[in-house]
Amino acid sequence: MELFINDNQLVFEHSSTNKWAVEIDKIRLIGEYTTADGPWLDDYFFVFAEKEDEWYEAPNEAVKNHDFWEILSEKLNFKVAPSLFASTQWDSKVLFPKDMKGQKLFQVITEKKPARTLWQKLMGSSAKTEKIAFAENVKKIFN
Repeated sequence: MELFINDNQLVFEHSSTNKWAVEIDKIRLIGEYTTADGPWLDDYFFVFAEKEDEWYEAPNEAVKNHDFWEILSEKLNFKVAPSLFASTQWDSKVLFPKDMKGQKLFQVITEKKPARTLWQKLMGSSAKTEKIAFAENVKKIFN
Protein backbone atom coordinates (compact mmCIF):
# COMPACT_ATOMS: atom_id res chain seq x y z
CA MET A 1 0.00 0.00 0.00
CA GLU A 2 1.43 3.36 -1.02
CA LEU A 3 0.38 6.97 -1.65
CA PHE A 4 2.80 8.70 -4.01
CA ILE A 5 3.22 11.43 -6.63
CA ASN A 6 3.84 10.45 -10.25
CA ASP A 7 4.42 13.52 -12.45
CA ASN A 8 1.29 15.61 -11.82
CA GLN A 9 -0.80 12.76 -10.41
CA LEU A 10 -1.49 11.73 -6.87
CA VAL A 11 -1.66 7.92 -6.88
CA PHE A 12 -2.81 5.47 -4.22
CA GLU A 13 -2.15 1.77 -4.73
CA HIS A 14 -3.47 -0.70 -2.20
CA SER A 15 -3.10 -3.61 -4.59
CA SER A 16 -2.97 -4.12 -8.33
CA THR A 17 -6.78 -4.07 -8.47
CA ASN A 18 -7.45 -1.48 -5.76
CA LYS A 19 -6.00 1.88 -6.75
CA TRP A 20 -6.94 5.42 -7.72
CA ALA A 21 -5.26 8.46 -9.26
CA VAL A 22 -6.18 12.14 -9.38
CA GLU A 23 -4.58 15.05 -11.21
CA ILE A 24 -2.99 17.33 -8.60
CA ASP A 25 -4.15 20.50 -10.35
CA LYS A 26 -7.77 19.28 -10.08
CA ILE A 27 -7.63 18.80 -6.30
CA ARG A 28 -9.85 21.40 -4.64
CA LEU A 29 -9.68 20.06 -1.08
CA ILE A 30 -7.22 18.13 1.07
CA GLY A 31 -8.09 17.11 4.58
CA GLU A 32 -7.26 14.69 7.34
CA TYR A 33 -9.33 12.78 9.85
CA THR A 34 -8.78 10.40 12.71
CA THR A 35 -10.95 7.79 14.40
CA ALA A 36 -10.77 5.95 17.72
CA ASP A 37 -10.12 2.62 15.94
CA GLY A 38 -6.35 2.44 16.55
CA PRO A 39 -3.87 1.16 17.33
CA TRP A 40 -4.67 -2.18 15.65
CA LEU A 41 -6.78 -0.76 12.82
CA ASP A 42 -6.08 2.20 10.54
CA ASP A 43 -7.25 5.33 12.36
CA TYR A 44 -5.64 8.23 10.49
CA PHE A 45 -6.67 9.12 6.93
CA PHE A 46 -6.14 11.75 4.26
CA VAL A 47 -8.90 12.95 1.94
CA PHE A 48 -8.44 14.41 -1.55
CA ALA A 49 -11.46 15.86 -3.35
CA GLU A 50 -12.19 17.22 -6.81
CA LYS A 51 -15.96 17.47 -6.29
CA GLU A 52 -18.29 17.32 -3.31
CA ASP A 53 -19.47 13.86 -4.27
CA GLU A 54 -16.12 12.59 -5.57
CA TRP A 55 -13.37 12.23 -3.02
CA TYR A 56 -10.59 9.76 -2.38
CA GLU A 57 -8.93 8.68 0.81
CA ALA A 58 -5.78 6.92 1.89
CA PRO A 59 -4.52 5.86 5.32
CA ASN A 60 -1.51 7.60 6.84
CA GLU A 61 0.42 4.33 6.64
CA ALA A 62 0.36 4.65 2.82
CA VAL A 63 2.70 7.67 2.91
CA LYS A 64 6.06 5.92 2.54
CA ASN A 65 8.18 8.78 1.16
CA HIS A 66 9.19 11.17 3.95
CA ASP A 67 9.26 14.00 1.35
CA PHE A 68 5.70 13.34 0.16
CA TRP A 69 4.08 16.38 1.83
CA GLU A 70 6.95 18.66 0.81
CA ILE A 71 6.67 17.59 -2.84
CA LEU A 72 2.87 17.97 -2.82
CA SER A 73 3.20 21.39 -1.18
CA GLU A 74 5.56 22.54 -3.96
CA LYS A 75 3.10 21.39 -6.63
CA LEU A 76 0.24 23.24 -4.91
CA ASN A 77 2.32 26.33 -4.06
CA PHE A 78 1.04 26.00 -0.51
CA LYS A 79 2.45 24.23 2.54
CA VAL A 80 0.31 21.21 3.37
CA ALA A 81 1.13 20.11 6.92
CA PRO A 82 -0.89 17.31 8.53
CA SER A 83 -1.25 17.69 12.29
CA LEU A 84 -3.69 15.10 13.67
CA PHE A 85 -1.09 12.31 13.97
CA ALA A 86 -1.38 12.19 17.79
CA SER A 87 -5.18 12.19 17.92
CA THR A 88 -6.79 9.10 19.45
CA GLN A 89 -10.40 10.11 18.89
CA TRP A 90 -12.68 11.31 16.08
CA ASP A 91 -11.41 14.58 14.61
CA SER A 92 -11.12 16.14 11.18
CA LYS A 93 -9.43 19.15 9.66
CA VAL A 94 -9.00 20.90 6.30
CA LEU A 95 -5.38 21.14 5.13
CA PHE A 96 -5.97 22.84 1.75
CA PRO A 97 -7.12 25.33 0.39
CA LYS A 98 -5.44 28.09 2.32
CA ASP A 99 -8.60 30.02 3.27
CA MET A 100 -10.13 26.89 4.85
CA LYS A 101 -7.02 25.56 6.59
CA GLY A 102 -7.70 24.30 10.11
CA GLN A 103 -11.49 24.23 9.81
CA LYS A 104 -13.52 21.08 10.44
CA LEU A 105 -13.55 18.80 7.41
CA PHE A 106 -16.48 16.54 8.27
CA GLN A 107 -19.71 16.64 10.17
CA VAL A 108 -21.31 13.54 11.67
CA ILE A 109 -24.95 13.18 10.69
CA THR A 110 -27.18 11.01 12.85
CA GLU A 111 -30.28 9.68 11.17
CA LYS A 112 -33.10 8.10 13.10
CA LYS A 113 -34.98 5.34 11.41
CA PRO A 114 -38.56 4.74 12.51
CA ALA A 115 -39.37 1.75 14.67
CA ARG A 116 -40.04 -1.20 12.38
CA THR A 117 -40.92 -4.10 14.62
CA LEU A 118 -43.73 -4.38 17.12
CA TRP A 119 -41.15 -4.71 19.91
CA GLN A 120 -39.42 -1.46 18.84
CA LYS A 121 -42.78 0.31 18.69
CA LEU A 122 -43.80 -0.92 22.15
CA MET A 123 -40.42 -0.03 23.68
CA GLY A 124 -40.25 3.32 21.90
CA SER A 125 -36.91 2.52 20.34
CA SER A 126 -35.69 3.26 16.86
CA ALA A 127 -32.51 2.55 14.98
CA LYS A 128 -29.89 5.24 14.52
CA THR A 129 -27.28 5.41 11.81
CA GLU A 130 -24.37 7.78 11.57
CA LYS A 131 -22.62 8.91 8.45
CA ILE A 132 -20.00 11.50 7.69
CA ALA A 133 -20.38 14.31 5.19
CA PHE A 134 -18.36 17.37 4.37
CA ALA A 135 -19.03 20.18 6.83
CA GLU A 136 -21.34 22.91 5.49
CA ASN A 137 -18.49 25.44 5.24
CA VAL A 138 -16.43 22.92 3.25
CA LYS A 139 -19.24 22.28 0.76
CA LYS A 140 -18.94 25.92 -0.34
CA ILE A 141 -15.58 25.12 -1.95
CA PHE A 142 -17.36 23.10 -4.60
CA ASN A 143 -20.02 25.68 -5.54
